[in-house]
Amino acid sequence: MEKKDSSFDDFFDILIENNVMMETAPVEEQREYIQPDDDYDFHAYRILLLIRICGIINEPFFSDYTIYGRGKFSFFDFLIRYPFYLKRVIEIEKRHILLDNLKLKPYETERAFSPMIKYIRGPWDHRYDAILNYMVSKKLIKVHFSNFNKNKKAMCLTLTELGIDISEQIIAEEPVWVSRMEIINTIFPRNTSNERIDGYIRRHFPALMLGIEGE
Repeated sequence: MEKKDSSFDDFFDILIENNVMMETAPVEEQREYIQPDDDYDFHAYRILLLIRICGIINEPFFSDYTIYGRGKFSFFDFLIRYPFYLKRVIEIEKRHILLDNLKLKPYETERAFSPMIKYIRGPWDHRYDAILNYMVSKKLIKVHFSNFNKNKKAMCLTLTELGIDISEQIIAEEPVWVSRMEIINTIFPRNTSNERIDGYIRRHFPALMLGIEGE
């Protein structure tokens, strides 16, 4: 029988015998760190830019930048969080000239920028309600169910004056995101309907929908 290695136990015995204490910062100086993906400011930053670049001003319905359609918003956000899917959209649409504007980095082809889940009508983030409520509380956006034309209504995300001001600052800081969002605008015009997006996902990316091609 092999002799049991007691070096690990001896190490702690020595610490105890010598009253060695682990050094820690005082409680009042300790900080709780969270993952960026759990930080609502992290998501608000991206969503503000998305509404500013991909949103539409359409009087008399919208006087400020607005994305209308729950599915359209989540799919556009998905394409920014999963840029390798935006590459697939470019290839599906045979808009290869746009690939240079994508500026896809090698690591972005291997993992999601910020994970999402499959939902009934496509990709979704179960935290959206909390994130959007947070943005409303900060007076960055308005969330409302309104007409986007004379006959139809949808969930709308509209930038406030403060949201516009901050999004303009983000534009200067995030040229790659801006470029990718402009690619989305090129393929899906700002007045694209929720129905078109729903059909597009069903036709080209059915695996993103809960209950299709496995759950």
